[in-house]
Amino acid sequence: MSGAAAQKVAAPIMSLSESEGAKYRAVWGNAQYRVVSPGTRHLQGAIQWMAPKHGASFTDWGCGTGRVAEELSELGFDVRLVDIAPNAYVGTLPFTQACLWELPESLEPTEYGFCADVMEHIPTEHVDGVFAGIAARTRKKCFFQIALFHDNYFRESGPLHLSVFPPEWWQDKIAKHYRHAEYRMVKRKHLLAVVS
Repeated sequence: MSGAAAQKVAAPIMSLSESEGAKYRAVWGNAQYRVVSPGTRHLQGAIQWMAPKHGASFTDWGCGTGRVAEELSELGFDVRLVDIAPNAYVGTLPFTQACLWELPESLEPTEYGFCADVMEHIPTEHVDGVFAGIAARTRKKCFFQIALFHDNYFRESGPLHLSVFPPEWWQDKIAKHYRHAEYRMVKRKHLLAVVS
């Protein structure tokens, strides 16, 4: 065996943000995963709950396909989108590819935020960092919808729900980063929150 054949090329070690980014590029490449948009069912209720003025600025955090952002834009709001996967959103609204626990300093605040079906996907050690990053970039209120259960679908690239905890755990985390929070539960499966 030649020396070249005997040598093994070590695969580069990926950071967690890189490996999660690769996972979600694969997931968003799956046409079946793109069909469902959990946030859309909560959008009208979130708007009524937050009561933003017409034309207010929004960030859709972890936007996925961007259906919520597109609806917000159609309603007359100024919207931008952020997601870890560059292939998640394919529309024309302003889009920033970024890991939610490594947000760029240049990302300016908006008045409101919408973050649905995202926080349970965040690695547990980065949940505080995501809440802090969104808090620093939200001037008024942000809506969160957090799933409280494990997801057994679309696991080919790894588990998707990495932070599955009871609502009290999430409320304790939120209290560390926001002065005020209102909560609603949906069948003990989803925690809804509006924070400021």
